[in-house]
Amino acid sequence: MAQHGLYQPKIADEHIRNLYQWAKRLQMPMTRLVNALLEHALVRLEQGVENVSEATPEAYRRRKTRPEENR
Repeated sequence: MAQHGLYQPKIADEHIRNLYQWAKRLQMPMTRLVNALLEHALVRLEQGVENVSEATPEAYRRRKTRPEENR
């Protein structure tokens, strides 16, 4: 059960769509898939693996989503 006041980061819409498709293919709930992926990534980080993914740092920068922000 979620507790009030805990930080819950927004997951990018394109990741949600991708996770949904993978969860359907694997016939498992999305939450179980996300938790398994996070567990794997956190173990890798604890092992000292700096590049958990090959994404560039620019891929993690906050994107502007509102048209008025893009001006």
